[in-house]
Amino acid sequence: MVTHLARPYTLPDQHDSRSQGEEEKSEVEVNQPPGEPDAPPQADPGIVSDLYQLAKPRLSLLVVITAALGVGAAWPFTGEYTRALTTPEILDRILQMLGLSAGTALLAAAANALNQFWERKSDRLMKRTAHRATATGRIGGGVIFVYSVVTGVSGTALLYLAGNRLAAILGVCSLILYVLIYTPLKKRTSLNTLIGAIPGALPPLIGWCGAGAPWFHPVGLSLFGILFAWQIPHFLAIAWMYRDEYEKAGFRMLPVIDPEGHRTARAALTWSLFLCAVSLIPVLSGAAGVIYLGIAVALGAFMTTRALALANQRDRASARRLFLASIIYLPIVLGALVANPSLRG
Repeated sequence: MVTHLARPYTLPDQHDSRSQGEEEKSEVEVNQPPGEPDAPPQADPGIVSDLYQLAKPRLSLLVVITAALGVGAAWPFTGEYTRALTTPEILDRILQMLGLSAGTALLAAAANALNQFWERKSDRLMKRTAHRATATGRIGGGVIFVYSVVTGVSGTALLYLAGNRLAAILGVCSLILYVLIYTPLKKRTSLNTLIGAIPGALPPLIGWCGAGAPWFHPVGLSLFGILFAWQIPHFLAIAWMYRDEYEKAGFRMLPVIDPEGHRTARAALTWSLFLCAVSLIPVLSGAAGVIYLGIAVALGAFMTTRALALANQRDRASARRLFLASIIYLPIVLGALVANPSLRG
């Protein structure tokens, strides 16, 4: 939901769901979308720590950020925009952003918990997930059920109260897509990455629609499109680095069924180029300014060169550099879109 924001994008994480953004310990992240592994194994961390980790907090941070950026991007296009806000109006907007971000994060937590319970047997086969509470049996199905109901219902209610009905519907759809469609497809088809990118790309659109902006506006659709396209090279890079573990666990990621890496590299390069094109839509529609254009073009070229390097070298080092480039790309480009709107759109 962001989770593939990604992990998009999200709401839940990709390739661990909603995102693989939690899979590399020393690297970063957002669900994970979205690239670090879980915390190192501990001796009996306790129920509070286990419940906290069920939400995949690092990945959920990406969900919160992208949802908040969606809210901020929407404000100039809601029909109520003014640069001279009163103190109560400022507080109302801050509360709206917090409510929509928290609601999206709670739904992501529900999706992540259900995902971990569903994949508990596979997680036992991978070193980076074998210590999870669901994999070790420290937390069972009853706790997961209550946890998911509480976070899911609370998140949906927050999206409705802080935003509107459309935001709540999008949040529930993200949860359903991530848990009931994306999760089982991970062991059936390598196309699971594309499917998972849908709920992963919904968090900024949830924030956008929840703030009252029209869903069909070019900026709103671009937020979804950017996060959707971004997740593919991002998660392919992660899947390349951990393909041995994915294969052991039975997940059909593209790098697992493509041992030479040609298809994986072509896909990463193709989606990086598509990401560059999608990022220009706000400018072409007159909804973003020249500062955003310069940043989007520069970072799009940077990410594409990293994808091209992976296509040429097809090694773990190139995959890691592409992963890091994607981490740099997303917050800066989305932040520029929020900071440099053109009200002509």
